[in-house]
Amino acid sequence: MLGDVLSSLRLIATGDAEVWQIAAVSLQVSLTALTFTIVFAVPLAYALYASRRRAVVGALTWLIHTSTALPTVVVGLTLYFVISASGPLGWMNLLYTRTAMTIGQFILSLPIVATVSLAALRQLPPAAHETVRTLGLSRATGMWLLLRDVRAALAAGILLAFARIFTELGAAIILGGNIRGATRTLTTVIALEYNRGDNVRAMALGILLVAIALSVNAVAQSLAVSRRR
Repeated sequence: MLGDVLSSLRLIATGDAEVWQIAAVSLQVSLTALTFTIVFAVPLAYALYASRRRAVVGALTWLIHTSTALPTVVVGLTLYFVISASGPLGWMNLLYTRTAMTIGQFILSLPIVATVSLAALRQLPPAAHETVRTLGLSRATGMWLLLRDVRAALAAGILLAFARIFTELGAAIILGGNIRGATRTLTTVIALEYNRGDNVRAMALGILLVAIALSVNAVAQSLAVSRRR
């Protein structure tokens, strides 16, 4: 066991080209999905927070909360049937591409960021939104000011979403197909190498996966602490 660990660390240290290429694909897909998630989820959360239509807000909030528990394999299968050759969007040729994987991760991360953002906004004093409204500020400016007050919670939500999509396996393997040099990610290759019996490479990729996740966590925590100061 110790020998496998040492061999895994040596594989990483020697800069194995395929290992780092797989890590790069994982980061590209997850960070792209997370960027789109922030663009859509945060304004959505603010819109629900600022809306006075309680029935609509209640229904959408319930839907978003429920969606945070979506199994990754269900998201992958649903998108597979939509974008496969026989599906309604088959003409777009998205199946087994990084774009398909990005869409899957976007669907998984959006409810998480939206839920955390909405919960953070609702922790603000009741008069916060009314104060912004009475100042006559534009909707975008008002949103920016209020989001600044809950930026630590937003960072935590974004970090939580990244952790979910960066380490997920079900949607990635269904939508990406685990194609060498194109759609292989750290999680899909770990599963592949384990099934092949290549424990050293599987362990090396697992160590790299954990190291990247912990590094992102450390950066996010540092930013949160510095902003609170």
